[in-house]
Amino acid sequence: MKFNKTFVVTGGAIAFVVIGIAASKPPQEKFKNLKVLPKNISEQTLDTVMHEFEKALGVGCDFCHVKPVDSTAQWDMASDARPEKEIARKMITMANKINKDFFNATTMYGDENAVLEIRCMTCHHGEPHPEPEQGDETKEKQQ
Repeated sequence: MKFNKTFVVTGGAIAFVVIGIAASKPPQEKFKNLKVLPKNISEQTLDTVMHEFEKALGVGCDFCHVKPVDSTAQWDMASDARPEKEIARKMITMANKINKDFFNATTMYGDENAVLEIRCMTCHHGEPHPEPEQGDETKEKQQ
């Protein structure tokens, strides 16, 4: 009888230790190769951000991401093969900095319900490569 109690108590203690270790492991990252957007971003928020980029630049996913040659293959969203992806990272960083420095923003691209004054659409207006606006100085030279 004493052997059974010892066995049950020891087994229970081991079970608690194993469960505790399993619960304390950090969760695996859901998305790979996030360098600017938050690593804990939700799938819904990431989709919202990506759709905003598509609309603001008038492009599809393949503008930044590697589209498979085989239509049945999965996209390699983590790949950095397209240079536009690195440019997008720089633009996100720039927009976050402008929002923080000039508008005292406390949220950034990728934050849940981010409030941003400057967004991609601010300059791009549906164009992947927006033309810079000519300042008064340039207009005077042309006249």
